[in-house]
Amino acid sequence: MPQCYTMCATTFGKSGDFDEKAFRSYLHRQIRAGLGLYLGSGGNGETHAMSPAELSRLYSVGVEECKGKVPIHANLPEEHTAEATIAQARIAIQAGVEAVHLYTLEGRHGFIPTDRELATYFDDVLSAIHHPVVIAVNPTMGYISEPPIIAEICNRHADIVGIRLSGVREIYMITLQDMVRKPMSYHWQFGSAALDPLALGAELFAAEANIIPATVALFRDLYEQRQFDELGTVLAHIRRFNKFVMRWGPCARWIKMAMHILKLPGWEGGLRRPYLMPAEPELQQFANGLLALRIPEITDLAEPLRLITQH
Repeated sequence: MPQCYTMCATTFGKSGDFDEKAFRSYLHRQIRAGLGLYLGSGGNGETHAMSPAELSRLYSVGVEECKGKVPIHANLPEEHTAEATIAQARIAIQAGVEAVHLYTLEGRHGFIPTDRELATYFDDVLSAIHHPVVIAVNPTMGYISEPPIIAEICNRHADIVGIRLSGVREIYMITLQDMVRKPMSYHWQFGSAALDPLALGAELFAAEANIIPATVALFRDLYEQRQFDELGTVLAHIRRFNKFVMRWGPCARWIKMAMHILKLPGWEGGLRRPYLMPAEPELQQFANGLLALRIPEITDLAEPLRLITQH
């Protein structure tokens, strides 16, 4: 069965602190759906606003709840130097995660690394840590590296076991598959495509699964069972959901808004400053649109809260 992963949010309490109890409940929804987890991203996970001690606890709780049940990875917040990335990686590795995801070198102020600089950066990082690594290629770094340099880096380092791709076309992954000279896993963002990457052997990851994990898991199951009529219906649900929430996207804001509306674990804490939850009129607008999607999983969550009759 193809693996699907959730790009996880982080739960905070009313005081703004990391809410460990809520996070355990959040993780249980993901485990029940059988989804793998990426913990700690700077976007959905808001981890640029977290201290090293909080990150250590975040990863530790994830490992305690999930290891042996579903895959548990750390998606490290992106950094600008090898030293900072190594420090981030050691926090996650010490907690016991199965793999760490390393973004390409962060671009700042329009600075884009050359191929030589990028290769040297990964040489420096991977000479200091020895743990399964997934390279994350993402346009949020300010650029997309060409496949030849990513393939060269993968071929040079035995610890690199996967590549995670966002914001590229399928031919980018096909080119990597042609160039990389060892078995690799390829992780593909659900929001970019789904059926073609699965046919090419990719695993999917989805921010949408923060709110509708059972729906994403059902898509995976129907694909495995080759039930394509039902699969199309579920895929349409996920695509409509994505189109709606991306008005408040792409990062954690829409996730925390949906958590608030549906009273999911961690809803009371909302976003961590400097980011703020929208005012009530905007939350009401979001709730109306979310319920209008008529996605069964959302309807099931809303009915006990009497949201359906209210909206």
